Amino acid sequence: MANDLHTLLYGVFQSHVRLSSSAFSKLDLSSAQPKILYYLKEHGGARQKDIAEGCNIDPATVTSVIKGMEKNDLIIRRTDEQDRRVTRTYLTEKGQDLIAAISSGFENIERLAFSGFNQKEAQDFKSFLQRMGENLHLAEHNQSLN
Repeated sequence: MANDLHTLLYGVFQSHVRLSSSAFSKLDLSSAQPKILYYLKEHGGARQKDIAEGCNIDPATVTSVIKGMEKNDLIIRRTDEQDRRVTRTYLTEKGQDLIAAISSGFENIERLAFSGFNQKEAQDFKSFLQRMGENLHLAEHNQSLN
């Protein structure tokens, strides 16, 4: 049991969550906020649906988190000028100012996670995880078609 995939992934996930929470709570950020801010750095003007998909967060959770982020002046939402039905989300200056600290936090956690790995092992591991994710995503999609 201690060496099965579920136990191993869950243990790594829990450690990652604890380290992330500790690092980002010092910035007054909740667990989902760094991921959303980092996503918006690369995808400024994203719709909430895109943020949810890109961050792999439940859409209802994104709605709640974004409201708090807007209240804390980390993001701003604007109506799309071409399609008034669409609301786009952007980083504010305050949100942009946190990106370097967020990047540093993510890099530190990754450095800790890959301690004792050589560069090829770390890259192979990431590749394996990505393939596993794709396999499971495809399985979820196929299951929803049945």
